Amino acid sequence: MQFIQYGFGTSEDTNPLKAGAHATSDALKNMEKHSESPTIAFLYSSPEYNPEEVLNGVRLVLDTNTPIVGSSSNFQIVSNNVVSNGVSVGIISSKYISVGIGVDLGASVNPKEAGRNAVRDAIDNLGMSPKLIYVLMDFCKSEEKVMESIIEEVGYTIPIFGGISSDNLEFNRMYQYCNDSYFDSIVCVAFGGDLIPKMSYGRYKNMEDTKENSQFNTATDNTDNNAVEKLQVEDICYLRDKLIITENTKRKIMKINGKNAVDQYKDLIGYEKSVNELKKDKKSYLSNPLGMVANNEEIYLKGPVNLLDDHMTTASYIRNHQELKHVRIDETKVNELFNQNIDILENSPPYYNKPAITFCNVSAMLMETNTDLLKDKLENYQLGDLLGLTTYGEIIFGDIRNYDIAMCGICPDLVSISAKEGIHMITKHPATRETLIKIDELGGSVKVEELAKALGIHRRSAYDRVDPILKHGFAEKENALIQITEFGKILLKFGLIFKKDH
Repeated sequence: MQFIQYGFGTSEDTNPLKAGAHATSDALKNMEKHSESPTIAFLYSSPEYNPEEVLNGVRLVLDTNTPIVGSSSNFQIVSNNVVSNGVSVGIISSKYISVGIGVDLGASVNPKEAGRNAVRDAIDNLGMSPKLIYVLMDFCKSEEKVMESIIEEVGYTIPIFGGISSDNLEFNRMYQYCNDSYFDSIVCVAFGGDLIPKMSYGRYKNMEDTKENSQFNTATDNTDNNAVEKLQVEDICYLRDKLIITENTKRKIMKINGKNAVDQYKDLIGYEKSVNELKKDKKSYLSNPLGMVANNEEIYLKGPVNLLDDHMTTASYIRNHQELKHVRIDETKVNELFNQNIDILENSPPYYNKPAITFCNVSAMLMETNTDLLKDKLENYQLGDLLGLTTYGEIIFGDIRNYDIAMCGICPDLVSISAKEGIHMITKHPATRETLIKIDELGGSVKVEELAKALGIHRRSAYDRVDPILKHGFAEKENALIQITEFGKILLKFGLIFKKDH
């Protein structure tokens, strides 16, 4: 029995209106049971499309009461497929899930107020306590402040997941969708009801490698083993074998160890061609990011995402006088990141069911450099349907990460749903309580004739009692046997109204 329905559609039609309409139409058709009132639609489109026309196409097909949320994205992840240069729509429908939408247009002007207003409106429109906050925001250079304000509003107990909109690494054509508008700011979705989010992400561990930074270590054989040469920059003393930011502004690193950052970076990654060639070689510098080590020995990668004459640009804020670590991202590393997500989703509660739908955000930098590998990993994902995009920052638990893969599985809360359905069933059909308990006592599987005899009722009466149990999904009929489903077992285990009388 499906408690959360999901349908997806994609289109690569060059006409944006047709692409939006075709993707939406296919999404509705792909739902196992056509829903006349979807809960929410997610819309992702390549930056080459006119977003207004894409929205018009979606609205030609979709009910005007269905909220639309989405973003630009160079690649879209839809039902285990990776789409480029297209429009993708994912529709979720469930009577057990409610959503509230909030938006604010001032993320670049007043980021803290924008984040606070957007999430507050989303929760107010939800009308209940949220189980998950989903966030899409612009690459506005103030993402950390936006997230700070969201956390200040909702606290640390409500999971936050989402991403920063992307384009094709030009960093100038990002936007977000909300209902019938598009803009460059922030949109929040508050999810409530009978759902459980399962969240995961990859980690870069700080593995010290003395060889990797050897060109910055000037110690020689005749140097005292207990002595370490130091570098004096701006009256601050640094170890010579460490990479220290010595001049920066927000997302720009001008100097490392007192020297031109781009020249230092070229030497660090062992790039043999000229600096000018490196600036054009996106795959090389996107595969060799620098990051900072946190207190938990995890490396938070920052960039570069662009190289200019006098500085390198990072994907998120960096601080002066911070030590940098270099991570070489290859297929082994990407595999590790993906598998870390799978391990967490498989081995975290609830264990009784897999996600009905999993939001999946993949770093635009990783997708750019490892497209074939990631397409293969996503196509072979075994834990259900995926829906997501490539991002310039992956938001998980309110933290903004870069160069990462993050997932958020949406599982139906079967304990809560079974209790509600059970109460509804026995209120209308009181005898079903005794009947379901009796099937359980008889081993969970029984013929109707045997059940009737055990209950001391006529065979026809037994059929009448079993029918609502089947309709509510607590049992299923296989040939002549009535068998309790996993959903029914959850009801018997956790539903107090179905506990056996003593």
